[in-house]
Amino acid sequence: MKIRQFVPEDAVSVSQLIIHNLQLVNIRDYSIEAIDALMPFFTPDRIIDESKYQYMIVCVIKNDLVGTASLDNDRVRNVFVDVDQHMKGIGRVLMSDIETFARRKNKKSIYLHSSLLAEGFYRKLGYKHIERIDRDLDGIPIPDIKMEKDLSVFEN
Repeated sequence: MKIRQFVPEDAVSVSQLIIHNLQLVNIRDYSIEAIDALMPFFTPDRIIDESKYQYMIVCVIKNDLVGTASLDNDRVRNVFVDVDQHMKGIGRVLMSDIETFARRKNKKSIYLHSSLLAEGFYRKLGYKHIERIDRDLDGIPIPDIKMEKDLSVFEN
């Protein structure tokens, strides 16, 4: 397993990975309309544009891109792992890299908006529930949980 910075050539694979997760995993939290409304945010071109101002990483096993995550200032975004690779520690490794990067940038804390399903994963990593947020995307409700982690506390 190798964690490395995103390069534009990764954009199609990252887009496919995220959309696949939205359709197979996030459908448990979100309506079909919400999934359809979210998908345009994850086109290859949009991912490349975001990579210009975010710290974006990918996880590669052999030659397969199996995970991604990014940090936009102090907000963690787009943590996704290949559906067939869930529960194998990839998400934990991605988050560890994001947190290490944030500490090097002297961030005192970072936050994220978790899907309802992923809340337990982030809790295990030390993130605290701040509030439930029901975002509105052009009239389509998207339920999220804002979570935060104090980076001055190091865990084993």
